Amino acid sequence: MKENLREDKLQVYEIGYLLVSSIPEDKVESEVSKLKEILSNKKADFIGEETAELRTLAYTMIKKIGQANHRFDKGYFGWFKFELASKEIESVKKLFEENQNVLRILLVNTIRENTYLGKKSAVPAPETPLESVAVEAIVDGAVEVIPAVASIEEMDKSIEAMVKEV
Repeated sequence: MKENLREDKLQVYEIGYLLVSSIPEDKVESEVSKLKEILSNKKADFIGEETAELRTLAYTMIKKIGQANHRFDKGYFGWFKFELASKEIESVKKLFEENQNVLRILLVNTIRENTYLGKKSAVPAPETPLESVAVEAIVDGAVEVIPAVASIEEMDKSIEAMVKEV
C-alpha cells in the first residue's frame, strides 16, 4: 500500500532535450510540439519552458540513426519544467529517448520555484582589476577579506600543501 502512494506522488521535474541539428529550422517547432505532447498525454502540469535554440556543442556527439552513425557538432537545446505523477516519469523518459530526432536528454527532480538565473552568469566587469575582487570569510571568529583570484604560484603552493597532507 505504501509503495502505491509513493508511486502516485506528484513530483516536479525538468527535462532538458537536445534535438539533432539536421532538422530544418522551420520544422523544429513541430518536433518540440511532439515532445510537449508526450508530457500532455501523461497529464503533466507545465510550469515553465525554454524553446529550442540552435547551439554549438562542447564536443561532437554521435547518434545511430538507422544503420549509420551520425555526428553532430550543433543541436537545438530546450527544456520543460513540469509536475507529474512519479509513476509516469520512466515512460516519459523512454518516449523522449525513442524519438529519432532527440540526440540527448537530461531529466532531473527539482523544485517548483524558479531557479533559472539567466543565460549569463555575473562576472566582474572587464575594467575591474582582478586584484580588487575579494570575498569576505569568517576565520576563527573574525571577518577576513580574502582575494578571490589567486596566482598560479599560489595555487601550486596550495596543491602541494594538500598533497603533503595526504
